[in-house]
Amino acid sequence: MMTIKIKKIIGMCALNVAAMLLGVVGGGVLHSRTDKGIELSTKATEVQGGALIDEGKSNGLKLTSTKLSAEEYATNGVSAQTESAYTLTASVYPEDAANKVDWTVAFTNEGSEWASGKTVTDYVTVRTATAGAMTAVVENKAAFGEQIQIKVSSRENPDVYATCRVEYLQRTESYSIALNGPDVDVNFDTSGTKKASVRPVFMTTRKATFTVTVKKSAVYTRENTDQATYFTFRPETSFVTAVTEAGLNESEVKSYESTGTELTITNFFDKSYLNAISGSENAKKNKLIDAIDGYGSQNPAYRLSLYTAKDGRLIQNFAVTFDSSVLVGNKFIESIGIDETELVY
Repeated sequence: MMTIKIKKIIGMCALNVAAMLLGVVGGGVLHSRTDKGIELSTKATEVQGGALIDEGKSNGLKLTSTKLSAEEYATNGVSAQTESAYTLTASVYPEDAANKVDWTVAFTNEGSEWASGKTVTDYVTVRTATAGAMTAVVENKAAFGEQIQIKVSSRENPDVYATCRVEYLQRTESYSIALNGPDVDVNFDTSGTKKASVRPVFMTTRKATFTVTVKKSAVYTRENTDQATYFTFRPETSFVTAVTEAGLNESEVKSYESTGTELTITNFFDKSYLNAISGSENAKKNKLIDAIDGYGSQNPAYRLSLYTAKDGRLIQNFAVTFDSSVLVGNKFIESIGIDETELVY
């Protein structure tokens, strides 16, 4: 039998892609494993969703990565519909050894409930420019729920190989805040509504509950830990100024915060809110209505800000405007007069 002089145990596989939100939501392929004889290094990473390549396991090799932008897909032969793309490069030692390799891709557990009956290349493909090439382009076509393994083997000696385990990091699709209460039904969403109106009700009292929800993808192999556990509800400075200039009590235009995912506000733009700011005089109540009328659909009065945590990253600002159509047509009576002070029969 021919003896191949190849130094062993100088191999590593470093493919550790961790997806992260950059003002929008993300997910993708990741992770690493070391085997023998062939050294693998990554050169590219996920584009959509904001991916990050970590160094993974190594054996005296510095891992370098180059992020591919969507504009670079065509140059690298990557489909525009691909979720993420990167390259894998294999190096055989010593350098003057035969350097033809074969690449394969398969589900780690083809008999698992999720993988059964599915074709791995519908989710991850591995291709080379020429047969036996040392560099392969890996494309993530769609989300998958079973780990995938990529294997590269020496053609001269199949016992010399390396593998990468590919996982799919769960995507965070959106964050939403729902406002619910009497005459209050508003749903803000990072992937949809970012500005909405609330109708004040000044003839009764009410409360409204704010509820935060994180929507995540259902198909993945690794769960992400994205969360939103802090939000604030504050008046815009211009609205406070308008209340002050109307001669009203601006200190009652309050701000709120929550260190969880739910908050209930009593006196939510209701009769008590009106009286706290305006007092008992109808003339002042009408001044508040006039101030509110200046903060319609194009002029936010309050800002709802959602964060990952207190002192954490801002996820999204939402704008709250007023629907004052009912108030303006139903102002409070300030005085009553008649055109005659005496009636003579």
